[in-house]
Amino acid sequence: MKNLIKLTIALAVMFAASNAFAAAKYASIGVNEGNVRKCASTKCGIKFKVWKYTPVEMLSVSKDKNWVEVKDFEGFTGWVHKDLLSETPGMSAKVDANIRTSPSSTATVAWVVEKGYSLKFIKKQGSWLNVSDDSGVTGWINASVVWGFLEYKK
Repeated sequence: MKNLIKLTIALAVMFAASNAFAAAKYASIGVNEGNVRKCASTKCGIKFKVWKYTPVEMLSVSKDKNWVEVKDFEGFTGWVHKDLLSETPGMSAKVDANIRTSPSSTATVAWVVEKGYSLKFIKKQGSWLNVSDDSGVTGWINASVVWGFLEYKK
C-alpha cells in the first residue's frame, strides 16, 4: 500500500512538472509591420507579413539568440528577429468578428474586423475582452472568437 501511495505521488509530481514545462510562451509583434521568414536570417525569403499586436507562440530560438521561431493563430510558422517582439498582450480574430461598444452581445456594433485582424488586449470582463487596434480605437470582443494571450509568458 505504501508503495502504491509513493507511486501515485511520484506520478502526480511528474505530471504537474511536465505540464508546467510544456506551458506555451507568447509574445506579440511590437512594430507596425514585420516579416516572418523561412529561416533565421534576413537573407531568407519572407513567408508572410505580421502587424502590430499580432500574437505569436514562441517555439524556439536560433543559436545566435537573435531570431525566434514563431507560430500564428492559423498554425503557420517562421522566424522573426527578436527586436520585432513585444510583451504587449495581443490577439488575432479567428473569424470575421464584431467589435461592440460594451461587453454584451446586444450592444451596438462599433466596427467589424476581418479574420486575422490584430488587437491589443486592455482588460477582461467575463467572456468579453476590451481591445484596441493600432490606431487606438477601442471596443469589446467576445473571447471565443480570438486567439492570443492576456499575459506575457517568457
